Amino acid sequence: MPVTIIKETVEVLSITTDDDGNAFLQKRINLQEGMAHQLIQTDLFEDAYLVDNNNTVLCEFAISPYPVVPTDMPFFTNPAKYKNRYPSAGDDSILFKANTRIGGSYAAGLQQFPSLQIAANQELEFYTDHLYINIHIMGDADSTYENFAWSFMFTLKNKKVPVMTHSIGVLAESHDAMCALLMSNGHMISKANLRGNTFPMWRYGGIVPEHMVNTIGTGSFFLEINTLDSELMQTAAQVRATIADARTMTAFDEPQGARFPEWILMGLNQGLVSGPVRDNWPPLKYYNNGNTRMF
Repeated sequence: MPVTIIKETVEVLSITTDDDGNAFLQKRINLQEGMAHQLIQTDLFEDAYLVDNNNTVLCEFAISPYPVVPTDMPFFTNPAKYKNRYPSAGDDSILFKANTRIGGSYAAGLQQFPSLQIAANQELEFYTDHLYINIHIMGDADSTYENFAWSFMFTLKNKKVPVMTHSIGVLAESHDAMCALLMSNGHMISKANLRGNTFPMWRYGGIVPEHMVNTIGTGSFFLEINTLDSELMQTAAQVRATIADARTMTAFDEPQGARFPEWILMGLNQGLVSGPVRDNWPPLKYYNNGNTRMF
């Protein structure tokens, strides 16, 4: 796969901001048509310090397949005039983004996405036949700043793709570039509603499959303890208490105690749950061959 290295500069002698203190710069880089492009390396460098009479200027840089449209979301809430930042770096329309504070006594202190480590070996793929450098400068309203100069370097891998794949890719990227002026995709929830309170189950409480039937109580009702001895009978109240115990959940910070598994409820007829178990019949006795005899 051929590799293309693109070096580009953005140099402006003077920049004048608008009434809100914003100034926007764009530069288009044409790429080979009909290809899938992988942006595997991105770098930028401040060639000259911005002269602004010791005032701080905020800048954000965005690399994208299409021009980036400013949103209605603030970059910095104080002062409120910085209210039209670019989309977030995690947006699908952004390939690379960096923020910095420059001017006066400040040198470039970049915060970028992807990070330095990932940006040196990323594999973001796009199909559009051009690349845009977008720069947003935020300073004082109706002010002029001088000596703005930045250099950029991009390393791209290009591969030939079918026309249909390329066309669908370009269409998808053009749709991603349609700016969402206001984004809100996070949801506040209380501690009691956190998903971690219900999964895994042992953190929340409840019946665990490892707990078996108590052989002294309910086990003697469902199982034949000994073929030569009488079967130990349970009263209706005891059976109901056992079934209710199997349905009872315990809090996450309390011990499980003597609980019964949920499968003990399977196959229980309605009488065991809501009515009498049975009359006090005579106990059963068995011959050695297993036949039943009745006293």
